[in-house]
Amino acid sequence: MLPRGAGDDVVAGGVELSPPLLSVATPLKVHNGEMHAPLDGRLNDGGGSDRDSAGPVIVGREAEVAAIVATLDIADRPPRAIVLQGEAGIGKTTLWLAGISVAVARGYRVLSCRPSAAEARFSYVGLADLLGQVAGDVLSALPPIQRRAIDAVLLVGESDLRAEERAVALAFLGVLRQLATDAPVCLAIDDVQWLDGASLAAVSYALDRLDREPIAVLFAARGIAPEWVRRVRPDDRRTIEMTGLSIGELRQVLRRRLDATYPRPLLLRLWETSGGNPFFALELATALARRGGTVAPGEDLPIPSDLNELLQTRLRGLGPAARGVARAVAALADPTIDLVDAALGRSGDAGLAEAVAAGVLEIGGDRLRFTHPLLGRAVAAGQAPSRRRSLHARLATLVPSAEEKARHLALATDGPDEGVAAVLEAAAEAAQVRGAPSAAGELAEQALRLTVANSGAEVRRRLLLAADMHRRAGDIFRATELLTTALAGAAAGNDRAAVLLHLADTKAAPASIPLYEQALAETVGSAATDDRLQATIHLRLAKAMNWGAGWQQRMYHDELSSRAASRVDDAALYAHALAGRCVTRFYAGYGLDVAAMDEAVALERTLPSWPLPDGPTYQYGLQLFWSADTQRGRDILDDMVRGAEARNDPLTAAWARWFLGFLEWRAGRWERADRLVADALDVMAQFEELAPPAEFPASVIAAHRGQVDAARDRSVAAIGRGEAAGIRIAESGHSWVLGFLELSLGQPGLAVPHLQRSYEIRNDFMLEPAQRLELGDLLEALIAVGKLDAAEGIIDVWRPRAAAVDRAWMLAILHRGHGLLQAARGDVDSAFTDFEGALAEHARSPDPFHRARTLLALGRTHRRAGHATAARSTLDDALVGFVRLGSPLWADQTRAELARIGGRGPSSTELTEAERRIAALVAEGHSNREVAAALFLTVHTVETALTRIYRKLGIRSRARLAASTRANT
Repeated sequence: MLPRGAGDDVVAGGVELSPPLLSVATPLKVHNGEMHAPLDGRLNDGGGSDRDSAGPVIVGREAEVAAIVATLDIADRPPRAIVLQGEAGIGKTTLWLAGISVAVARGYRVLSCRPSAAEARFSYVGLADLLGQVAGDVLSALPPIQRRAIDAVLLVGESDLRAEERAVALAFLGVLRQLATDAPVCLAIDDVQWLDGASLAAVSYALDRLDREPIAVLFAARGIAPEWVRRVRPDDRRTIEMTGLSIGELRQVLRRRLDATYPRPLLLRLWETSGGNPFFALELATALARRGGTVAPGEDLPIPSDLNELLQTRLRGLGPAARGVARAVAALADPTIDLVDAALGRSGDAGLAEAVAAGVLEIGGDRLRFTHPLLGRAVAAGQAPSRRRSLHARLATLVPSAEEKARHLALATDGPDEGVAAVLEAAAEAAQVRGAPSAAGELAEQALRLTVANSGAEVRRRLLLAADMHRRAGDIFRATELLTTALAGAAAGNDRAAVLLHLADTKAAPASIPLYEQALAETVGSAATDDRLQATIHLRLAKAMNWGAGWQQRMYHDELSSRAASRVDDAALYAHALAGRCVTRFYAGYGLDVAAMDEAVALERTLPSWPLPDGPTYQYGLQLFWSADTQRGRDILDDMVRGAEARNDPLTAAWARWFLGFLEWRAGRWERADRLVADALDVMAQFEELAPPAEFPASVIAAHRGQVDAARDRSVAAIGRGEAAGIRIAESGHSWVLGFLELSLGQPGLAVPHLQRSYEIRNDFMLEPAQRLELGDLLEALIAVGKLDAAEGIIDVWRPRAAAVDRAWMLAILHRGHGLLQAARGDVDSAFTDFEGALAEHARSPDPFHRARTLLALGRTHRRAGHATAARSTLDDALVGFVRLGSPLWADQTRAELARIGGRGPSSTELTEAERRIAALVAEGHSNREVAAALFLTVHTVETALTRIYRKLGIRSRARLAASTRANT
């Protein structure tokens, strides 16, 4: 049964469009009691989900959906309840609809209703909705008195029938029990707080008496669920508290619903103001779009008129003293009772009590906050500019921090004032040091606004500071806008070079390279030498050339950067230059300069701004990753994440997570790798730093986990964008992914072109052996298609390079490749020697995936040599490795090799390691789907394995398997 009006008041995926807003006592309404959908009222493509032919994709509610799935997944358990509760607009209805979809997919008979406030006064409206489409199936089995009661509820049959309450309740209970004999039943009620009293009584009566029936209930309630819902046995009830979306999830909602992206500072303001509530965020974003999509520094977000009217209605009941308190709280960054008292004097006490009693403010310890952030915005927007300036002037004398004092001074000042501008510039620099680029950019722009127009040096300095901070905060558009203005008025030489440097920083490589080169040319032509400026330009040029230029050019610019930085008293710049030089030499195949990197990291550690964006700590972590030094790399990158988060630097933390995820992939911890990379990419997207190379580890992880379509689609798209932008490293990395996928699918002929392309591109700028992720796959593919001489030539080039820097990981790959080559030439004994050498190198540099690949190659060679026992044992070990990792494509290749082994196989009661793992999980009561998810197999693979297990053990059921497992433990 479809829910009545399923699309009437919901934007799919988490945005309810007809809720009371922020109500404490009585609901507030818009447009005849209903809130309207933002923009054009489309109801199927945003607000937390996306709909396509495969159904809704809900954004940011994975854990909640998983909880519903877990509750509904086993239909033959006793009655259980799922209660969704949260504020209006938070997404309960969409999750409720998703729960219905889950129930239907699992064979439940769904009875649903969606009561409204207007219907609450009519008796049995909700019950009629629940029973309307199933009554004909079950009425004939009810006792006559109960059947007549249901007829009365449904308004059918005799016109003078009256619904007797007890008979209706008994009948409803009987209907549920009868339906449950054929299939499990899901009783789904949205907005249970509006369920009419008569229906409530019948539902409550049934819930109290259900015992072992396969019946689940799914309720959604605004605020806290009513008491009668909470009477469901605690052991059988799962309450899901619906909270606001994260900033990344909200970004997806806004992009899908409004087809819009926002600079991260603006996105943060939308998130903070809405409290993560998707409906409110959409309303705010819609109002913002009508204003041109931007707000000036210090300016509040526009509140749409309908929403503002609701908020102002809520605030009109406050007296003057309470309004004064609310205005002070709205103006303060960290409002405390003492600060408000100091600002307002005696009127503060009475006003605070009134505002708290009205549900506008709440107290937590000695701090004050609005019950919803939108109320604070409405209070701030509702006062006259002169009153607001006066309040900020008063608060500037009271607040404890210099940064907040400067902010209040800016908002209290209406025209140019060099004294206030200087205070603001100092506050911006302090915010920069503490890792708050968004705050620094806003303060610098306020300083710029108050700077006297003819103060050339001050204007340029503050403009560059504001632009740099906006860039670091993720507002590339505003940074570019300021810098373009500055460039038009900059004098030739160092002044123009400085602007060009900042402008180049807003571009991704290789588009940034011409701008850096122009900046360098300006410094060379300048009358005065600026070593700091030249060192910075050379450093950035070298980094930009990592995307595809030859390593010789990078070494040239790194060397000049180091020399210039050594002549400047700037520890951060010198640490950057020293680390940059080490990284370039590492890429060029000279190995890891541990002493120099330790020096750079130690120097960076002395700085208050540690960890620096793209600084020595990060550069050390990436070299350790590429060196396959897993534990040291993990330690330093974990430390960097903690440091960046402590400084509130999400982008630096994201890049550390990016390499940490890549490192965990190499270490065989693929689930954690997936989470880390997904989190990193989410933040990078907010900062508009999601260039094609950034998506590389996500493709790699997906490919290794057998997610063929996802990996292929991402890599094909990234290659296209990389080619368009001239980013060769993206072409090389993602070409390897495509080749690896083909090799994983057993198609080496299709793999060779992709892998050859990757190899040839990387030869120009990546000479560190452990970076050459494509090498092992290229060797295997070439050998498989008979290009043995080509494979041997590659091995001859890379063996001495890997030995020179003692890269155990690459030496293992090369030993395996040479073993495959020798086997293909018929020299099996030499092949076995190479495989043993590979396994010895694997022991020095743990990489469980490639170790399993080596075991597969060794087992395959044993099989072809007729060594059935050795082949079976080796391949079983390889299979265990692939299954544990969750690599289904390579596990399937291994199973195929095992199936080709002739001679005596395992006895009828001997299970393989993979079969033992499946049997153990099934015996514990897990479904085939759960076993498949736990072991990263397909459901079909689990079903096939169970058939073999049953045959080997001579049993026919899961119950017998459980009994057999218990007997053997």
